Amino acid sequence: MLFFNRLSCVVCTFMLALLCGCTIEPLYRQAPQSLTAMGFGFAGRAEEVPSGLAAKLAMIVVDEPSDRFNQMVRNHLLFLMHGGGEKPATPKYQLSLHTSVMTHTSLPVESDPRTGRTWRFSVGTVVSRASYSLKDMKDNVIAQGKGTMRASFDRPHQEYATLQAEKDAEKRVATELAEQIFMRLAKDLAKL
Repeated sequence: MLFFNRLSCVVCTFMLALLCGCTIEPLYRQAPQSLTAMGFGFAGRAEEVPSGLAAKLAMIVVDEPSDRFNQMVRNHLLFLMHGGGEKPATPKYQLSLHTSVMTHTSLPVESDPRTGRTWRFSVGTVVSRASYSLKDMKDNVIAQGKGTMRASFDRPHQEYATLQAEKDAEKRVATELAEQIFMRLAKDLAKL
């Protein structure tokens, strides 16, 4: 019995020592993260800005949205670029974003074949497209690109459920489209 107690103590000590060496850090972080590395000192004034891709992405300002879908894409894109922080005080780049969204229906199916009721659409697909143009503050084009996303949704018999499913599909498409644009911007800015 004494042997098992000592063995369990040794195993626990070894596991704790092993776990103490583990840290969790962002994969693409280029500089140690601190309050000053994020651009804000303790007194709230701007200090050093980190170099690298994260700094370039944080210096992008996005044009105001023109519609609800554009607003959803823009909001998620801003969250990805600024991490939920404020807009840059002195931006280096300006992003123009143009989006469109459409809902397509699939082949109709008969609601009830025994009674011969009317046909209805059972599945819908939300298709969104976006084009962006990244410019510096001297209006020189740095990068341009396009993206397309699709998301399918069920169209049940209840009208409210169909509307909610379509809204959820639009949200998914907006999030995925923003992430696609973010990755393309990161690739383009990494080349600079």
